[in-house]
Amino acid sequence: MDCVCPILERATPVDEAGFSRGSWSLAQCRETGFVFLANPPEYSQLETELAWENTSEAESKRRAREEPIMARVSALAKAVKLFLFPKRNKTASLALAVAQANKQTERLNILDVGCGWGSLLVEMHERFAKVGREVKLYGIEISKQLAAYSESRVGPLGGNVIPTNALDGVAFFEPESVHIVTMCSFLEHECRPLRLLRQLHPIIAPGGSIVIKVPNFACWNRKLRGSRWCGFRFPDHVNYFTPDTLARLAEEAGFTVSRQHIQDRSPISDNMYAVLTKVCTRPGPVEVAAA
Repeated sequence: MDCVCPILERATPVDEAGFSRGSWSLAQCRETGFVFLANPPEYSQLETELAWENTSEAESKRRAREEPIMARVSALAKAVKLFLFPKRNKTASLALAVAQANKQTERLNILDVGCGWGSLLVEMHERFAKVGREVKLYGIEISKQLAAYSESRVGPLGGNVIPTNALDGVAFFEPESVHIVTMCSFLEHECRPLRLLRQLHPIIAPGGSIVIKVPNFACWNRKLRGSRWCGFRFPDHVNYFTPDTLARLAEEAGFTVSRQHIQDRSPISDNMYAVLTKVCTRPGPVEVAAA
């Protein structure tokens, strides 16, 4: 059968990926190898009933019920990691590294897409202030509850949060007005990733970058645990990236992967990171074919 591949935005032959759950069906594009949810929820559902704070709690309860020992081990591992590395935030570190490499001395505008509770924005504000870099913070968040909470945190810092979906939120920004975009654990939730990156392209300043964190579908843990892998979350995880498919998405949208070291895509980690840098020109808009 054919289905619209999210990183190409055109119909391609697909196969059943073998990891579907209930009515939610995962497909794999034969052309790119990309795995995605063939029947993603509507944006309106993500604002309330399928908002992250609701689905996250439901998923935690499901894992505790179905795999109680693994759930306890995972919780303990997270607690130990937080204790040993309380200040570690790789997305914020990469954003700062991108800024330090940028010779621009004026204020940097930073946009966090899917800003959630606003924690990353606050963290970046603190880190940039320590090195004397002035920043203006912006966030986009589809969950009404999270957007309001995030605004209460970044507003006093001079920031703003736009309470809408990513595609509509990007339209608020002027061309070449944003220097750094962060998407931390967000792009796996966006059912139109190519369209989003193409809409981000014109608002990013020349030489600007996108810092991304997503689950790594190519990791050893996914291959070992199969359908029990922690990266599977239905229905709000709609994209399952590998280093290769993330690079293909970047290329289609007019970006290049300027950083993804082995430690950024380690096969022993469930997550991977990448820095995408804007190329001066990008491909034109694509026609969206019917499934």
